[in-house]
Amino acid sequence: MTDKLARSLVVLERDGYETQKKLEQVRATRESFAQHLEILEAIDPKSWNPADLHRELSRALSTVDDARAEFSQQRSRLHALATNGEAEDVALPEAAPEVRGTGERSFGQWMVIGFAVTLPLIAFGLIALLISYWMAKG
Repeated sequence: MTDKLARSLVVLERDGYETQKKLEQVRATRESFAQHLEILEAIDPKSWNPADLHRELSRALSTVDDARAEFSQQRSRLHALATNGEAEDVALPEAAPEVRGTGERSFGQWMVIGFAVTLPLIAFGLIALLISYWMAKG
């Protein structure tokens, strides 16, 4: 019985250490997220000077990118700390919704897109040709 108790104490100590480590990481992540949220909520485009619009926009985009990078980094850390990769330990959403990249389209899709974009120009050209033909005859 003493052997079982001694082994159990070692296992409990190790579990306590791992749990403490997870708790510290969660606290640090929470503080980081709170700071980034406060900074993001402080962005007020209405108060920007129109003369400095480009600079203010760059600063705001940089702030959002920093927050996104921190979010992804902390999410990865929390996921790595999760035991056995259980998803329930890390219930954070993805940093950004999936965006369909431009390289994922086939040649045929690009042809259809190109035709749709140039269709107004083609229609205008045909109308101009008809008008010039009508004017030349009359």
